[in-house]
Amino acid sequence: MVKFLALSDIHGKLSSLQSILEKALGAHTIDAITVSGDISHYGDRDEVRHILDALGSPGLRVFFVLGNCDPPEASGLSTGTAIPLETKCETCGGLMLTGAGGSTPTPFGTTFEREEEEIVGRIRENLGSCNSESGRLYLLVHNPPYGTSLDRTSFGRHVGSRRLRELIETISPAAVQCGHIHEAAGVERIGATVVFNPGPAMKGNYALVEVDSGGVAVSIERS
Repeated sequence: MVKFLALSDIHGKLSSLQSILEKALGAHTIDAITVSGDISHYGDRDEVRHILDALGSPGLRVFFVLGNCDPPEASGLSTGTAIPLETKCETCGGLMLTGAGGSTPTPFGTTFEREEEEIVGRIRENLGSCNSESGRLYLLVHNPPYGTSLDRTSFGRHVGSRRLRELIETISPAAVQCGHIHEAAGVERIGATVVFNPGPAMKGNYALVEVDSGGVAVSIERS
């Protein structure tokens, strides 16, 4: 079994991050931390590094992709404990982890936006470096797939990626962690895949994820 502390949408708020770490790590044995973007709030590469260093301070590996409010040039940022998944596949506890950051275009012209074909193409390219014998796949993305409660805004509009959903339906990863839509924390299924949004860490939200031979269990929490 492997257990992740799953985070998204930190937006540079270190005080909330510290509260989450104290509660989650104080009550659970965590194998690694996964972050699905918006680590900073329109910050630069150094700010992203600073936040990732804070996350890795307990000595845990931090697997991450960026969000639309992060600087694209931080996509390959690697520190002592932080491991970017934008261009490669990593393993943890028998799982293969890879992903793609940024979001599809928004009305706000944020710093890391890309077409959904690019997001899906990036993931497909990364899958070529995954060892299929290592186990099941865990995808880390910022942008949610289309047509679930996880991509529905407070106005009731679905804003997720149709191409990402098609990819999930095709390759059936064990789990997909997303973020981006702050009001859409929750857990869904697309076929056999568990898809979830931990909710914004800037407001104290996080998820605990357990993956074992029996499947994937996700608990949405708050500090």
